[in-house]
Amino acid sequence: MTAFQRLCIVVNRSKKGAEALAHTLKQAATEVGVQASVTLDHPILEGALSDADLCCVIGGDGSLLGVAPEAFRSQVPVMGINLGKLGFMATSSAKQGEKKLLEILQGRNQRSERCMLRCVTCDGAEELGLNDVVFKSAEGNRLIELDVFADDRLVTQYYSDGLVFSTPTGSTAYNLSAGGPLIDSEAEIIAMTPVCPHTLSNRSVVFGADTKLSVAVRDNGVPPQVTIDGRIIKNCQDLFPIEVSLCREKLTLIHSLDYVPFDVVRNKLGWDH
Repeated sequence: MTAFQRLCIVVNRSKKGAEALAHTLKQAATEVGVQASVTLDHPILEGALSDADLCCVIGGDGSLLGVAPEAFRSQVPVMGINLGKLGFMATSSAKQGEKKLLEILQGRNQRSERCMLRCVTCDGAEELGLNDVVFKSAEGNRLIELDVFADDRLVTQYYSDGLVFSTPTGSTAYNLSAGGPLIDSEAEIIAMTPVCPHTLSNRSVVFGADTKLSVAVRDNGVPPQVTIDGRIIKNCQDLFPIEVSLCREKLTLIHSLDYVPFDVVRNKLGWDH
């Protein structure tokens, strides 16, 4: 008997070879007694993982980010096969995809528990993200003024190109580009990093898992834009203040036994060269 019995394969059709690989993986899973299905809906539809106990995403890190909220809500572990450029989370290559999937299905795998961000607007609407929440000007080339509170106490006021709230998983993304810290992937913290702050002493601030953050925008004629893992929240001006916090539950990423997080970091960031 395999460790997983019901597999859902999510395909990003924009990636060359993704559909063909999905059907190869479905056949391989079926041959070892696993019930497998393929969905070409990306972003994934609500409830699409309700009958699955493992989700395999074919695409890249961006594809996995698009599946993460639904996988989190369904509490279904996720593995990723990388047809993209980076592969910090989707760590199996297309060439090794079938081999890695069969190993994982048979229980030869390791689990990585990842924090998720919860973003709540003032009207109560909730969005989830695995990487980051980013506050910027909707006009792109304007500075934005933001007030940040931690547990209802003012941290500071930012006048900058933007502000990034990152999970440890997202620390290798925009946070890193903005000069923020690299964080162990299973840590339970939020990193707040300003993007090109007007005050040069502004640096990253790291908050504990239970901190409730709140962001207010100053009305200086600059329309704000908020993105969660690259997804834009509409009509942002009317949705502030916006709360940012870590979810109590976590998302499970599944990797092969030879996965070593900082091996991936060294390789992707070129530290070994």
